Amino acid sequence: MKAKILLSVIMAAVLSLVPCAFAQQAGQDPRALDRFKNALEQEGFNVKSGQSKSLDMWQQYCSGVTSSAKYNNKGAPYLTAEVPHLEGDPTLIPYTFQLRADEAIVFIGETPPPVTYFSYQPFLLNKHYAQPVPADLRTSPIQGCGGDPHCLDVGTTLGDTVNVATIKTIGPDPYSAPMVLIFTPDQNTDARVRSALQKAGYPLTIINTIVFPASLVNLGIGQGYDIFMILGRNAKWLNGEAGEAAGLAYMNSLNNKPDSPVPSPVSVFRVTPKVFSAAGLNPLPAPELRVRGTGKTEMGLMGKLDDIRDKVISQYTNMGYVVAAEYTSGPGSYDGYDFIQQMKRAYLDCRDTIYVGAGADAFPNNLNYDITLTDKEFLVIYGVNHTATGKASYMNLNAYAKPSQLAIGSVFDTDFAHSADAYLPSGDPAASQMFAYKISWQCGDERSCLQMSSGDCASLQLDGPEHTVERENTKLAFATRSYLEPATSVGPAFTEVVYHRMIKFSPRP
Repeated sequence: MKAKILLSVIMAAVLSLVPCAFAQQAGQDPRALDRFKNALEQEGFNVKSGQSKSLDMWQQYCSGVTSSAKYNNKGAPYLTAEVPHLEGDPTLIPYTFQLRADEAIVFIGETPPPVTYFSYQPFLLNKHYAQPVPADLRTSPIQGCGGDPHCLDVGTTLGDTVNVATIKTIGPDPYSAPMVLIFTPDQNTDARVRSALQKAGYPLTIINTIVFPASLVNLGIGQGYDIFMILGRNAKWLNGEAGEAAGLAYMNSLNNKPDSPVPSPVSVFRVTPKVFSAAGLNPLPAPELRVRGTGKTEMGLMGKLDDIRDKVISQYTNMGYVVAAEYTSGPGSYDGYDFIQQMKRAYLDCRDTIYVGAGADAFPNNLNYDITLTDKEFLVIYGVNHTATGKASYMNLNAYAKPSQLAIGSVFDTDFAHSADAYLPSGDPAASQMFAYKISWQCGDERSCLQMSSGDCASLQLDGPEHTVERENTKLAFATRSYLEPATSVGPAFTEVVYHRMIKFSPRP
């Protein structure tokens, strides 16, 4: 018995070291990476090294790289990859690419340090349809389609993510852990890449395959084929200031070259068979989707919205303001498969969340209101904190400016704490599950107030076009994201959450 106990202790100690060893090998050991590349080359593949990158859509828009910030999630940094292009690929933006039906993009590295949410996912940027896209759907600007009437920049997902709750790795938790991601449309290529990884020393337990579903996309190189990108999301670093610093260091190090003193924690490879054989293709089927919803809803809190509304109006009318308008909100982006079929732009949606909003083109299908605010006006947005009710792992609110779709202010669910206390009876247990937040161009020292910024682009001092948000004339949109219901590992169901509402106040004449 003692011998068995001693053996168990030794095995536990050894296994505790495995994640660290493999993290070192996976992310930064050039010998393991070379073994992987050599194994593939011996199997008849060309292997080209790419580069992981941190992606700031605000900066991309402000510097003129893109014509839209695509409703960027302010305060939640993105990862992407510059994938080496094959000859004939017409894409111009470094992190976009075309893909052959027999290829794979491979990430080898480490997951982020402790963070509330992370995920990885391929996106269909420009989709080429067999039938022409109706002219009223091809509203300007259509980025990258070159006037092709069969092309639309749908910018949407191709199924579910691999996320913090679903990723295959080893260790006590999914953070700073070894991972391999294989993005491919083909089963044979996937099997051969997995074999090469095993020969190089990578265990199957850290290998994740993410499908480019061949039945949904036009794979190939050249004009008339679809354009893609890969995006990783990160939100809410854990462990306070030290965690924030670790997260920032991780994101910054993504840009490091392989020969840097501190190599990037994620290596990127494009894996291409030297000889293309249509007869040898074995497409992966479109994967099944995770099911949203648990049946448990927030509808028991609906009446609390009316209670908060009455108190908010009473407070601000006593302070000399009048109600200028009231707004409801509604569902926005939901599933990429739906957007592809409807020929609608999705602005880089994600199934791990739901978007609820209102205002100037606030995501597709949201309620479209003309909302503007002068320096003396403000909004109060009030609703249910979906994180507090268990319907989300994190939630945040973004303010957006039209037409740039640029986030000009953001707050997270942790900022919502106690924001509704003053509007509900003392001791009401529902107060901890609600929020009421003011939105203004100028907050001063006021608590529970989101101050929008009109000079984001100017502060970057870039050489791109002049982008200035004119306060009084800018049409605004407001949207919440609610990521990853813990019970389902995907975004919550719209029918199970209570939508927020907004009140606009103006000074009494």
